[in-house]
Amino acid sequence: MRPVFPFALCFAFLLPSLSADPPSGLIAEGTRWETPFYVADSGKPGPSVVLTGGIHGDEPAGYRAAEQIRHWPLVRGRLIVIPKVNIPGLAAGTRLTPDVPTGQRNLNRNFVVADGGGAEPQGKLATEVWKLIRRQDPDWLIDLHEGFAFHISHRPPEGGKRSVGSSIIYRPSDTLDPIVERALAAANTTVTDPDRTFVPLKRGPVSGSLARAATAVLGIPSLILETTTADQPISLRSRQHRVMVNSILTDIGMIAEEGSRRISAGTGSASLQVGFYDDTGTGPTGKDHIPRILDRAEGIDVRFLGSRDFEPFELDQFDLLFFPGGSGSKQARALGEERRERIREFVRSGGGFIGVCAGAYLCSAHYSWSLDLVDSACFTGTRVIGGKKRQMWYRGGPTRVDIELSQEGRRIFSRVPGQFDVRYQNGPILSPKGLPALEDYTPLAWFRSEKVLCEPQRGTMIDTPAIVSGRFGKGRVVAISPHPEADEALESIIEDAVRWAAPPSSRGEGSNGAGE
Repeated sequence: MRPVFPFALCFAFLLPSLSADPPSGLIAEGTRWETPFYVADSGKPGPSVVLTGGIHGDEPAGYRAAEQIRHWPLVRGRLIVIPKVNIPGLAAGTRLTPDVPTGQRNLNRNFVVADGGGAEPQGKLATEVWKLIRRQDPDWLIDLHEGFAFHISHRPPEGGKRSVGSSIIYRPSDTLDPIVERALAAANTTVTDPDRTFVPLKRGPVSGSLARAATAVLGIPSLILETTTADQPISLRSRQHRVMVNSILTDIGMIAEEGSRRISAGTGSASLQVGFYDDTGTGPTGKDHIPRILDRAEGIDVRFLGSRDFEPFELDQFDLLFFPGGSGSKQARALGEERRERIREFVRSGGGFIGVCAGAYLCSAHYSWSLDLVDSACFTGTRVIGGKKRQMWYRGGPTRVDIELSQEGRRIFSRVPGQFDVRYQNGPILSPKGLPALEDYTPLAWFRSEKVLCEPQRGTMIDTPAIVSGRFGKGRVVAISPHPEADEALESIIEDAVRWAAPPSSRGEGSNGAGE
């Protein structure tokens, strides 16, 4: 395990070594609905809470937050977590479940619909989830969802449905009202725009929903926590879920410390913990493809980080940081100098770093805002051509370029051919910077063709490094100029880069990065 940052020692007592525990069981085992659930038991009497996420497949922040919350330490009671209730829906990324009868496509209308329990769930998945919940006999149920717009400011056209985004839906009572009020206040500490304020919706969960079934049949307090997908990164939405759940579990006496900042299972766990930057300056390819690749990889856990999450306590929970494509300068500005220095300390202390395209600009030593992790300069500058100023880094829209792996690159990326073509969109053209304080980088791949938008760019890309590796202190860094994540046949480059750059203690046996 990497050493705790010196400036994080005051938080060390909050972060015991955690393990990536196997599931406590599987729902609908052996079917297309199979999904794990986890039971955390404090061993002390207290409330029993069921926490669910991912009932709707286009609401990813709920299941990602549930995956984080299941690792929180309890001081009393039991927490039963079903992070990914609707595996087929999540795989498809759709609200409605694919390949089921029309009346069952909205899973959150398939649960017991009559107060008093006069009806049964519809469909295999709802039936199996309901059976588990009945067996667990919880005292509370919390269901994590996302709306498409902010309820407080959404004004749908006449006859349209108003979104429930950024709200807590519940049936009011003397017990629940103050608990919900405090949870909303906690969520609103993450909000700066009044039009995005979290509000209570006291009409109660809709008929057919899991929360309504729990209230009507089990007679327990049930809450639906809604964030909003519109114009907000997953990192923020999952944080909002965490702060609301943290408030609720604190109120009912299940946790005794701030839980919302606990994002991963910790660096001592069985899985490699990857912090994925998901904030200002991130492009769509990075947001979509790279997390999907790493989510599928065995023994890798991905957690989305916003710029506010790059704090000592949070960073010490990760083995590696991943910065995707987009805009390196915007990513740097969102972080600010203080957090950029924390990233340097993270790598210097032994953490790994991967930068793709914009992330490769970020980890270079070229700009005033660069992280200076790799001894690389970037081909840039301004030329006046035809009376117009042109930036030399800009080579137009996406294209395909040819790449050849070096001998070291063939060792690390052994699952792809030695030569191939790949998507390229204005990634950095690298050369040695020559800084004495940094070790020389090692080329892992070379560009063998180029994209030229104007004459001064001609000949400046061919035979320059497309992928490089380097060391910074005790840590390893990989900078990738093109976008291998955009091609299914090249996705292994992303996984193999992560495994190589990860600290030795987190590299699995047989991985391409094992040993020296």
